[in-house]
Amino acid sequence: MSKKGLRYTAIAAGCGLWLLGICIAQADDLDLSVEPAVNPVAWSGDWLVRGDVVRSAPGGDHLTRLWTRLRYGPTWQIDDQWTLGGALRVDESTVGNDEILQNNDNERSRDLALDSLFLSYAPTQNDKLLFGKTVFPFVLSRMLWDPDLRPAGISYMHEISFGDEDMFRITGGGFRGEQMFGDQSRIVALQLGLTLHQTSLVSPEFILTGLRFSNLDALVAAGLDRDNETVNGHFADDYALLDAQFILHINTVLPMRLLVDVDRNVKTSDLDKAGRLEFAVGNSFRARGQEVGIAMQRMQREAVLGAFNDDDWWFHAGTRGTMLWWAYGITDQVRFRAAFFRERPDWDSYSTRRLLLDLQWTL
Repeated sequence: MSKKGLRYTAIAAGCGLWLLGICIAQADDLDLSVEPAVNPVAWSGDWLVRGDVVRSAPGGDHLTRLWTRLRYGPTWQIDDQWTLGGALRVDESTVGNDEILQNNDNERSRDLALDSLFLSYAPTQNDKLLFGKTVFPFVLSRMLWDPDLRPAGISYMHEISFGDEDMFRITGGGFRGEQMFGDQSRIVALQLGLTLHQTSLVSPEFILTGLRFSNLDALVAAGLDRDNETVNGHFADDYALLDAQFILHINTVLPMRLLVDVDRNVKTSDLDKAGRLEFAVGNSFRARGQEVGIAMQRMQREAVLGAFNDDDWWFHAGTRGTMLWWAYGITDQVRFRAAFFRERPDWDSYSTRRLLLDLQWTL
C-alpha cells in the first residue's frame, strides 16, 4: 500500500473510532434506567514535545531539532471481560522524513498513522488474551525493545499468585513487527516472570525472555539494519535472543530501582552478548516528584536486533554508552525529563553526545 493509502486508512480508522464513541455516548444519554449509566468509553493518550541535540566527531552526525507526537483514542469496556481500544498518532518535526535513516529513528518525523487497534479478553483477573496492534505485552529493557513501537499480533498472559505477596507470570505470543517501510518481520516471544514481596519494602523481580525474529530481508532493503552485519541483502546472522533481567524495587519514601539485564543471541557464536545496568532514585510520575538515574549498556554487534531497540540511544548495535537523566513531575499528568547520552561505536574512538529535553503530558 502506498504512503498516501496508509494515511487514508489511518484517517478512516480514526473516524470510525470517533463515531463509535459518539454512538455509545448517545446511547447512554437515552438510558432511562433508575441508576445513571456509567459511560463505558474512556478517551486517553499522551502528548510529547522533544528538543533533540546530537554532536558527533567532526564531519560526523550533527542534529538539532524540535519534535512532537500526539497519541489519542478511545477504549471501550464492552463488558467485564471484553475491551476494544484504538488510537491515532500524529508526528511533526522541524526535520523531514528524508532524514529518518541517518537519524536512526523508529518513527517518521512527520506522520499521521494508526497507533493502536486492539481487542482484549480477560476471563479472570489472572488471564488476558490480546489481539491486534498495540504496546508489546512484554517487560523488556530499552536495550532490546523501543516501547514506542506497536507490533500487531496475538498474545496470552497468565498470572499465578502464591503466598501473600508473590506472583508468577507467563506471557507468550506471535507478532508482525510493523516497523517502517513495509517491514515483513515476524516475532515469536515467551516470557517468564517472578515477583516476590510485591508490597514489601524490598521487592525483587526475575524475568527470563526468549525472542525469535524472522522474515527480516525487508528491514535490510529499507536500510534498517542499524549496524547489524549484512551480506548480499540479508542479515549475516539469525536473531534468537535469550534475555535475563533482575529488577530490585526499594519501596521507601524515596523509592529506588535497580535493573541488571544480560542478553545473548544464541544463533551466533561471535559478538553475541549485551548487558545493561540501570539505577534510578525518586519518582517523577507524581506532582513535584523528582527522579535521577543512570544507565550503562554494552551491545556487541550481533547481540540485539537494532531495528527494534530504543531510538533514544543514537547507536543501536556494536556500541557502548552511558545515559544520565533528571526528571520532575510538574503535575500528576505532566513530566519534564532532561537526558544526556554519551555513546561510542565499536568502529570509532570518538564518542557521540546527545541531549534530549522532553515535556510529556498524559491525557
